[in-house]
Amino acid sequence: MAKSQSASLDRKKLFGDPIMVTTIILLIAFLTVFILYPLAILLVDSFISDSGVTLSTFKRVLALPNFRNAITNTMKVGFLVGIASSLIGLLFAYVEVYVKVRSKFMGGLFKVVSMLPVVSPPFVLSLSMIMLFGKAGIITRFLLKIYDNSVYGFWGIAIVQTLTFFPVCYMMLKGLLKNIDPSLEEAARDMGASRFKVFMTVTFPLILPGLGNAFLVTFIESIADFANPMIIGGSYDTLATTIYLQITGAYDKQGAAAMAVVLLGITLLMFVVQKYYLEAKSTATLSGKASRERMLITDRSVTIPLSIICSALALFVIIMYICVPFGALFRTWGYDFHLTFKWFGQVFTR
Repeated sequence: MAKSQSASLDRKKLFGDPIMVTTIILLIAFLTVFILYPLAILLVDSFISDSGVTLSTFKRVLALPNFRNAITNTMKVGFLVGIASSLIGLLFAYVEVYVKVRSKFMGGLFKVVSMLPVVSPPFVLSLSMIMLFGKAGIITRFLLKIYDNSVYGFWGIAIVQTLTFFPVCYMMLKGLLKNIDPSLEEAARDMGASRFKVFMTVTFPLILPGLGNAFLVTFIESIADFANPMIIGGSYDTLATTIYLQITGAYDKQGAAAMAVVLLGITLLMFVVQKYYLEAKSTATLSGKASRERMLITDRSVTIPLSIICSALALFVIIMYICVPFGALFRTWGYDFHLTFKWFGQVFTR
């Protein structure tokens, strides 16, 4: 009874605030116009034709060899990117939480890398990969003297997406590792277990649901990514690029809508697994905060190699992000490196 009265009072306070009511109305309107309405149009175009509700569009699309090939390609890239991003993110998170690093520079690198995917366009690393490792790339052409190197295709997409999405896994797994009670690991150490055995028998089972969670998040990000496969994919088609080409090349709006529904179905399935299964298991195994301070790893034979690996990778990612704005200052990348602002002038005058 008391709870119902409290909830009623909360609702009265909520709807009695004109600013809050206006904000809620604007949010609902925004979601309706920019999310619900486009989804409704997508479903209408894919399921409804002149003869009424039909699945003929899906049958036609599923019979297309390029669409089946795109599904296979997308799943391959998604699984590889999900696994690689999760493992690299776990490495970064473990180093930050468990390894005693005295360098403030390394901590700064980690913070910058974790923020870059949030504030930068998704295709920056694709452009940078071409500028550094393409046929006219600074590293391949001018440093290694390799003139026929191609970064396009499966491996180009996988590498770029992994470097783009692993900071997301790092941020997710860092919080999980911090919430593990150090007394559990120290009890195993007191019983004579090595650090590796403690990690495999205590730490890893506790973060396994969270690791699966991170995998699914990056898997969804990968299969839904359009910009990177479009720029660096070459002839390697993914679902996102195939949908785009179905509209612009084949002028098949209904077919593209059906393809988009298939992609939407895959992402929704992964989201349901992530939200209602893995997230619940993660919450059950890790809850609250650590009860005591964690004893960090100070062995230099461990700290130095891990610090070098993580710092080098983080620095490489940052350099790749910096490469693109610098590339805009040269006349012709790979051939003429005289400084110019004409490209910025064309952007703002066209």
